[in-house]
This record gives sequence, C-alpha cells and structure tokens, in this order.
Amino acid sequence: MVSDSLTDSFEALLRRDPNTPAIADVDAWWQTHVEVTDGASPAAAAVLGGFAADRLAYAFASGYAAALRQLIGPDEAPRRRALCASESEGAHPSKLRTTLTLDEGGGGSITGDKSFATLGHLADELLVVAVTGQDEQGRNRLRVARIPPTREGVSFGQPVSPTFVPELPHVPLSLREVRVEPEELIPGDGYLSVLKPFRTLEDAHVFLAVLGWLTKIGRHVGWPDEFVERGLGLIAGLTCVAASPSPLSPAVHRVLGGLLAASKEHIVRLESSVAWQALAEEDRVRWARDRRLLEVAGQARAARLQAARDRPQ
Repeated sequence: MVSDSLTDSFEALLRRDPNTPAIADVDAWWQTHVEVTDGASPAAAAVLGGFAADRLAYAFASGYAAALRQLIGPDEAPRRRALCASESEGAHPSKLRTTLTLDEGGGGSITGDKSFATLGHLADELLVVAVTGQDEQGRNRLRVARIPPTREGVSFGQPVSPTFVPELPHVPLSLREVRVEPEELIPGDGYLSVLKPFRTLEDAHVFLAVLGWLTKIGRHVGWPDEFVERGLGLIAGLTCVAASPSPLSPAVHRVLGGLLAASKEHIVRLESSVAWQALAEEDRVRWARDRRLLEVAGQARAARLQAARDRPQ
C-alpha cells in the first residue's frame, strides 16, 4: 500500500528498485498495476504504474486506467475499463450513431457499433457513449452507460494490433439491444461529463505514466541527475492538472499545454543525449517504434489549446 501524497510518490520514484521485471502480457501488466498502485490516487497510480512498466505500451495502459478512475471515481475493487466512443466516422459527437433508447423505468437499451475499443475485450467494464436524441439545435445528446462485457447483446470482433504499441490491441464492438439498468447510466451530459473531460485527463495521466517510466529507466542506466530532476518537476505540474476538479477550464488547458510541450522537449533532450545510448538496444528500438503514440490526437490538443487562448479572460 502506498501513500496518496505527492511527496511519497516522489520518494517511491527515487527509492524503488528500478530493475523491474519484464511484463509478459496485458494480464501481467494489470496484476502489476494493481499491486503497485494500491492506495494511490489516480495521478500517483499513473506515475507508479509507469515506473513499474517495462515498455511504453504498459506505461500508457497505466495512465489510461488511472485517467478513467479519476473520471469515474473510486472503486470497491480495481476494474479494467474501456471507453467505447469511436465509430466508423470518428468520435466527434456529431458522428456517433450508436443509440440509447430510454424507458420509463430510467434504464434503456443500446444498439450500435464501435469501430474499436482499446483492450475492450479484456475489460471488466465498458463505458459506452450513445446518442439519446437531438437538442433544439439539432446536436446529438449523449449519455454514457457502464455495462459488463458479458451482457447479452454485446459481442467483439477480431482484436487488431496497431503498428505501434502492438501489445495493446483494439477490438471492434457490436451492441444489439443491450439492456442498461438505471444505475448503470452515468449522470449528466455524456459529452460534458465524460467524453470531453476524459481527453484532458487522459493527456495528463498518460504523460505522468510516461515520465514515471522514463524516471525508472534513467535511474536504471545512470542518467545525469538533472534529467531525473527535470522529469520530477514535470510530474509535479502534471499531478496538479490531473487532480483538478475543473478539467474543462481554459486555464487548466493552458497549463496542460505548457506542461505537455515541456515534457516533449524533455524527451527530445533525452533522445539526443549521450545518456540515451545507455539504454539496451531492444528498448531503443521499441521506443523508436512506439513513440508515435505520444502524437496521437495532436491536432485535437492543438485545437483545445488555441480555444483556451482565445477565451476572454
């Protein structure tokens, strides 16, 4: 069990053995993640899960899991979750066609197809984004349902491994008149309470996990102290963003934008340093293959930051 405090997270990063064992598969990653993050806040869980990872893929998985826990709230027991939003035309609210038909009892049924869900076939809970109708301006109204993957009417296609981080397969999802109980519907508008804030939370928690992983690597190969300390400073800033109660705030988006830019600069400095060559060749080759993951949704991030800059102060 770890403490929830930022100071104790830093103590763990600087004192834990950086010679972590190899992780064989997604199930082994989850077991490791649960063990090292017991008692931690979502932000600390991202950092500690990243530190325990043996590659970028599993660091990302820890950040993704931590972001969803920050969004949904505490669990009685740890749950692997998959956010199921993307469809054949994308994940923008206007492009979604999966429908949730509500009934008088407060529940409903979902029908539709999701083009992919990261690790969806291995999840304990699916967070399905669905359309309940249109508002006065003709825009889709969204709700999000928390349903088990074993529910009648849920089926998965063949998992597909991406060209980078292939350890984390995506899977198509089909839903046919899937029953949703009233307590399984997340309160509030699905876009404003789930889909939009998750993009901010995911960025913060994933970069926390990546920086935790780089801290472990740096300590393992003996990088100069200033590299490790710069990473710790970025972790401190991102922890504040990750734990913010207002992830939709333009001010939060501007702070996050600055921290993500600084994090990328930090990574580029590492890659161009003599110290980077101290990594095992296997790690460098895998990193070169997988680092594209950090640029996914880059256009959306840039648009979010520009919108925050354009907001009247």
